[in-house]
Amino acid sequence: MSPVKIAFVASGGAARGLAHLGVLKACEELGLVPELFVGTSAGALVGAMYGQDIPLDVLIDGYRLPWRRRHHGPRLHMATFLGAPTAAELFDPGLLASGLFSIRKLESYLHHHLPIDDFRQLPKPLYVAAVDIDSGERTIFGPGKNEHVPVSAAVAASCCVPGLFRPIEIDGRYYVDGEVAGTLSADIAVEAGANVVILSNVYRPQRDRGSPRSLAQRGFHRVLRQSLSTLLTDKERGGIDILQSRYPHVTFIDIAPDLGSYGYWNRFSARPLVLRGYGTALRALASAKESGAFERALAKSSAASPPLAYANPASLRRVG
Repeated sequence: MSPVKIAFVASGGAARGLAHLGVLKACEELGLVPELFVGTSAGALVGAMYGQDIPLDVLIDGYRLPWRRRHHGPRLHMATFLGAPTAAELFDPGLLASGLFSIRKLESYLHHHLPIDDFRQLPKPLYVAAVDIDSGERTIFGPGKNEHVPVSAAVAASCCVPGLFRPIEIDGRYYVDGEVAGTLSADIAVEAGANVVILSNVYRPQRDRGSPRSLAQRGFHRVLRQSLSTLLTDKERGGIDILQSRYPHVTFIDIAPDLGSYGYWNRFSARPLVLRGYGTALRALASAKESGAFERALAKSSAASPPLAYANPASLRRVG
């Protein structure tokens, strides 16, 4: 029997990705230490930083009001992402017109602020998903998979939202946000040896049936956010069902906090986003531990398929 090997797999979600920090806080309190990280977009940012042993409080501190900060650490503000055109982009009209901003500014920031910018030297394995815009195929950066590419460049590629950012060129290929191909890349975690995969997904649709006003009456941004969340959540759950059939010896714990009406660009809502991620994860992970989900992972038996744990109040008991 092998020991439990926990992977933390995180979705994108821009500022909503702050909820991932709350999920990791719950993991810490329950003694569940991830040994490898897989991320897309915001999830790649979290994995690149937390996976290098930057403490959670230091990461969260970057979103506190200036007079409340206690640490010197990464400060991922909107200005960190929105870069002016590079010289190469200016001399390529087609590329210049492919997006509003350059993601190279984020790449440069990460290159100067990450403790380690080499996948081969990281203390814990990190895998980052992006999409090759010309082939439409997912590309993974990490140990044994395009590992020569700097972490900063891979994460920038994974964060390259189409239309908002111009595709980023790496080794002669152009890449965009990894969520174009899939919300999560849990299969990479399994291939890397994980037998417990904690999925942190911030795209749970808003449940607002009791409100007198429909989301349709609250502006296009609410309709767009709800539609995107519904689409990506459906893709994620379908993908997990396939993975469960393919890898019956692996326990998948899906944590999808209800983030309500908090938007994708509202970093000033850091505290409630972190707390919602923390609360949902604490309940789901504690339930999984009580039901023996982590002990079952030791069996490594292809005949046993642990049931999926959806982290919403109505289905927490489905773990085990």
